[in-house]
Amino acid sequence: MILFVDDNAESRQAFATIIQLHGHEVMEAANATEALKILETFHLELVITDFVMPDVSGFQLIAHIRQKWPDMPILLISAYLSEEIAEVISGWSGVKFIPKPIDAPAFLAAVDGLICKSN
Repeated sequence: MILFVDDNAESRQAFATIIQLHGHEVMEAANATEALKILETFHLELVITDFVMPDVSGFQLIAHIRQKWPDMPILLISAYLSEEIAEVISGWSGVKFIPKPIDAPAFLAAVDGLICKSN
Protein backbone atom coordinates (compact mmCIF):
# COMPACT_ATOMS: atom_id res chain seq x y z
CA MET A 1 0.00 0.00 0.00
CA ILE A 2 1.18 3.51 -0.87
CA LEU A 3 0.53 6.72 1.08
CA PHE A 4 0.14 9.92 -0.96
CA VAL A 5 0.50 13.14 1.08
CA ASP A 6 -0.48 16.47 -0.47
CA ASP A 7 -2.52 19.39 0.86
CA ASN A 8 -3.96 19.98 -2.62
CA ALA A 9 -7.00 17.68 -2.79
CA GLU A 10 -7.25 17.72 -6.60
CA SER A 11 -3.59 16.80 -7.07
CA ARG A 12 -3.75 14.15 -4.36
CA GLN A 13 -6.85 12.51 -5.84
CA ALA A 14 -5.53 12.66 -9.41
CA PHE A 15 -2.24 10.96 -8.53
CA ALA A 16 -3.97 8.45 -6.26
CA THR A 17 -6.13 7.48 -9.23
CA ILE A 18 -3.08 7.12 -11.50
CA ILE A 19 -1.39 4.90 -8.91
CA GLN A 20 -4.54 2.80 -8.45
CA LEU A 21 -4.92 2.32 -12.21
CA HIS A 22 -1.31 1.09 -12.18
CA GLY A 23 -2.33 -1.68 -9.77
CA HIS A 24 -1.39 -0.30 -6.34
CA GLU A 25 -3.55 0.38 -3.30
CA VAL A 26 -3.37 4.01 -2.15
CA MET A 27 -4.22 5.89 1.01
CA GLU A 28 -4.38 9.67 1.01
CA ALA A 29 -3.40 12.26 3.62
CA ALA A 30 -3.91 16.03 3.41
CA ASN A 31 -1.08 16.83 5.84
CA ALA A 32 1.76 15.39 7.91
CA THR A 33 -0.43 14.78 10.97
CA GLU A 34 -2.78 12.57 8.96
CA ALA A 35 0.18 10.87 7.29
CA LEU A 36 1.85 9.97 10.58
CA LYS A 37 -1.41 8.51 11.94
CA ILE A 38 -1.71 6.33 8.83
CA LEU A 39 1.94 5.26 9.14
CA GLU A 40 1.29 4.20 12.74
CA THR A 41 -1.74 2.13 11.71
CA PHE A 42 -0.97 0.52 8.36
CA HIS A 43 1.91 -1.37 6.77
CA LEU A 44 3.02 0.78 3.84
CA GLU A 45 5.42 0.11 0.98
CA LEU A 46 6.03 3.73 -0.02
CA VAL A 47 5.29 7.32 1.02
CA ILE A 48 4.86 9.97 -1.66
CA THR A 49 4.84 13.51 -0.31
CA ASP A 50 4.65 17.01 -1.64
CA PHE A 51 7.32 19.43 -0.45
CA VAL A 52 5.23 22.56 0.17
CA MET A 53 2.49 21.95 2.72
CA PRO A 54 1.14 24.06 5.58
CA ASP A 55 2.50 23.53 9.11
CA VAL A 56 4.94 20.70 8.29
CA SER A 57 6.99 20.64 5.07
CA GLY A 58 7.86 17.56 3.08
CA PHE A 59 11.41 17.74 4.50
CA GLN A 60 10.06 17.76 8.05
CA LEU A 61 7.75 14.85 7.28
CA ILE A 62 10.69 12.90 5.83
CA ALA A 63 12.67 13.58 9.04
CA HIS A 64 9.78 12.25 11.17
CA ILE A 65 9.45 9.17 8.96
CA ARG A 66 13.20 8.48 9.04
CA GLN A 67 13.22 8.58 12.87
CA LYS A 68 10.58 5.88 13.23
CA TRP A 69 10.72 4.01 9.90
CA PRO A 70 14.31 4.44 8.68
CA ASP A 71 13.91 2.07 5.72
CA MET A 72 10.63 3.49 4.35
CA PRO A 73 11.05 4.46 0.68
CA ILE A 74 9.97 8.04 0.00
CA LEU A 75 9.17 9.89 -3.21
CA LEU A 76 9.29 13.68 -2.82
CA ILE A 77 7.50 15.81 -5.40
CA SER A 78 7.70 19.57 -5.82
CA ALA A 79 7.66 22.45 -8.24
CA TYR A 80 9.71 24.60 -5.85
CA LEU A 81 13.05 22.88 -5.31
CA SER A 82 16.23 23.97 -7.04
CA GLU A 83 18.39 21.56 -9.00
CA GLU A 84 21.06 21.75 -6.28
CA ILE A 85 18.62 20.66 -3.57
CA ALA A 86 17.22 17.98 -5.85
CA GLU A 87 20.76 16.58 -6.27
CA VAL A 88 21.22 16.45 -2.50
CA ILE A 89 17.89 14.65 -2.06
CA SER A 90 18.80 12.16 -4.76
CA GLY A 91 21.81 11.19 -2.63
CA TRP A 92 19.63 10.25 0.35
CA SER A 93 19.13 6.53 0.74
CA GLY A 94 15.61 5.45 -0.15
CA VAL A 95 14.47 8.93 -1.22
CA LYS A 96 13.81 9.99 -4.80
CA PHE A 97 12.79 13.44 -6.05
CA ILE A 98 10.55 14.17 -9.04
CA PRO A 99 9.85 17.77 -10.11
CA LYS A 100 6.39 19.06 -10.97
CA PRO A 101 4.84 19.12 -13.47
CA ILE A 102 5.08 15.37 -13.24
CA ASP A 103 5.42 13.09 -16.23
CA ALA A 104 3.10 10.13 -15.49
CA PRO A 105 5.35 7.38 -16.97
CA ALA A 106 8.42 8.70 -15.09
CA PHE A 107 6.33 9.00 -11.91
CA LEU A 108 5.07 5.41 -12.16
CA ALA A 109 8.57 4.15 -12.94
CA ALA A 110 9.85 5.88 -9.79
CA VAL A 111 7.01 4.38 -7.73
CA ASP A 112 7.73 0.87 -9.02
CA GLY A 113 11.49 1.31 -8.60
CA LEU A 114 11.22 2.42 -4.97
CA ILE A 115 8.79 -0.39 -4.11
CA CYS A 116 11.02 -3.02 -5.78
CA LYS A 117 14.09 -1.81 -3.86
CA SER A 118 12.24 -2.09 -0.54
CA ASN A 119 10.98 -5.66 -1.12
